[in-house]
Amino acid sequence: MTACVQSVAMFGSELWWKGDHTRGTMGQADELQLLINQEARVTTVCFRTTNLGALSMEAGLRAATAQLENRQRRFGLRLVSLPHGDQAREIVGAPTAVGRRLTNALAYAGRTENIVLLESPETLDGELVQEEEAEAKEEAEKARPGLTMFTDGSRLDNGAAGYAVVCKNPNGLSWKGIKKHMGYNQEGYDVECAALARALKEAARRNTTPERIMLKFARSPSLLESSQEREREREKK
Repeated sequence: MTACVQSVAMFGSELWWKGDHTRGTMGQADELQLLINQEARVTTVCFRTTNLGALSMEAGLRAATAQLENRQRRFGLRLVSLPHGDQAREIVGAPTAVGRRLTNALAYAGRTENIVLLESPETLDGELVQEEEAEAKEEAEKARPGLTMFTDGSRLDNGAAGYAVVCKNPNGLSWKGIKKHMGYNQEGYDVECAALARALKEAARRNTTPERIMLKFARSPSLLESSQEREREREKK
């Protein structure tokens, strides 16, 4: 019911919902509530005279007004959590009807929490585990012509995504590492592509252009499949 029916009935409500007692959307929540009541009766197979509140709780369905407000609030939170500079982030707080509604939904005060880095970071009482450390060290110390760069991107279970690029400095004696946090609205495929693009950008910044560039990246099925699919489409053309 929630995935198939309600998602279609409330499609785009993040933008068009103005409130339960506001001109333009007055009565729409009542119409959606009638739909939810019918879903509760069909799901529980109870008489029409059964208390609707009890039916909704038994069927796991929430009230229409609560769902509309929560959908708008979650949409605003996704926009606010975008990286600084993203134009979609500027919608919240904008002097438009949609911007004002999202601001009211979030009670947005125009400020976001700042990140404060400690001058002397606290040590963690734990053990650092590096998997396949010996294999990684052996791979990094292999002699290869040109410039070799290692990239990796990943996405955690909580949605946080980021990538890292590692390469040797021009003197060839030390290593240089670049880490980038990409927020909470990216997929693993996106950060893998961003890591490769950042590696090529760093290679282009070097004073001496290397004759050969080798990119070593963690195995990503989605990235490999997408690259192979594009290559096949290019060959067909």
